[in-house]
Amino acid sequence: MNLKNTEGTQFKPGQSGNPKGRPRKSFSSINQELKDKGVQPLTRTALVEAYELIFNTDEEGLKKIATDKNTPYGLKLIIKELNNSKTRSKALADYRDYMFGKAKENVDHTVRMEQPLFPEVKPKK
Repeated sequence: MNLKNTEGTQFKPGQSGNPKGRPRKSFSSINQELKDKGVQPLTRTALVEAYELIFNTDEEGLKKIATDKNTPYGLKLIIKELNNSKTRSKALADYRDYMFGKAKENVDHTVRMEQPLFPEVKPKK
């Protein structure tokens, strides 16, 4: 190591100029990288439409979509989840709830009581 190269710097010989390493990427920097590559953000409308089309596509069509190298990775994961017999029921329920909302539950709050909850308190004599 040539010590003349370190003269006039704030670092001592053998000390790193970046001791914590390269900073992690943030969501915003990854988002910008993807936008620069031409990737468009997914909208709720586009996702719901994709689900509707997936549910109306035959098995062969889904296999072609899943194996196409240009298919978005998230769409491949959805198709894979639907093809897996262990995850299919939960996936269908989750997608249904996402698209149409959860079914409302009616709860009966009727209570029958024999005695009053707070009996009258008589003053002491």
